[in-house]
Amino acid sequence: MGSMNAYIIKGKCIITISMSLLMIAIGLILLKDLSNNNYNYKISYEYVNIKDMATASVATKKISDAKINTMINPTTAYTPLQEVSLPTLNNTVPTLEEPKQVWYLPVEYGIITSNPNYSHVALDITSPRGSNENIYPVANGTISGIYQDSAGANIVTIHHVIDGVNYTSQYVHLSAYASDLYVGKPVTINDCIGKMGTTGISTGVHLHLAVIDCTLFDPNDYYCSDLNKFFSYASTRYTQGFTGLGSLMNVPGSWNSR
Repeated sequence: MGSMNAYIIKGKCIITISMSLLMIAIGLILLKDLSNNNYNYKISYEYVNIKDMATASVATKKISDAKINTMINPTTAYTPLQEVSLPTLNNTVPTLEEPKQVWYLPVEYGIITSNPNYSHVALDITSPRGSNENIYPVANGTISGIYQDSAGANIVTIHHVIDGVNYTSQYVHLSAYASDLYVGKPVTINDCIGKMGTTGISTGVHLHLAVIDCTLFDPNDYYCSDLNKFFSYASTRYTQGFTGLGSLMNVPGSWNSR
């Protein structure tokens, strides 16, 4: 009986050892198979041509500029003045006295909704008063244009000479002009020139205000002799860092006093 038990134990040991050797062999075969396979993981990068992107950006800008230029038809300038009666506020008394500062905000209550960019080189300003907000010159000057663009926007432009430099301020989308406006009329920062509105291509009642260092409608001014040149020059000046009124005075995001 003892020899029989020893035989059984010896047989079990042989089986256990055999199974262990078999598992080791299988593991070595799998390891060899894995080592023989080449698993190449490649990261794909999308090729981007920076030069092409720059060209596309310039093309987009030209299209935007072209759209703006076509919005204004110089041949429609100087449409008959719309005579309107506007309520007189306490600070609308005409005066030619030199103001305490040169540049002023164009409205008493204002909120900036859009700052200048490549395709829109002007400030967009709205007001809680809406179309009841009076528009004033940003500096003393002379009315140089009263007209509508091809989309029907009522526009006033003013010529300023500050420290020997010529400037033009342009006020767009007016709901009405002030009475007794005419080209060549001297105006001050206290003279109301019209009401805020949404005439022409507009997303709501606001003032589109552009200020550029040139003389619009002056045939002797190469850069601004007509509206197309005015817009082109405005874009050029923007690329050079001139952002209109914001380059001439501190323009807050909102205000309730000029």
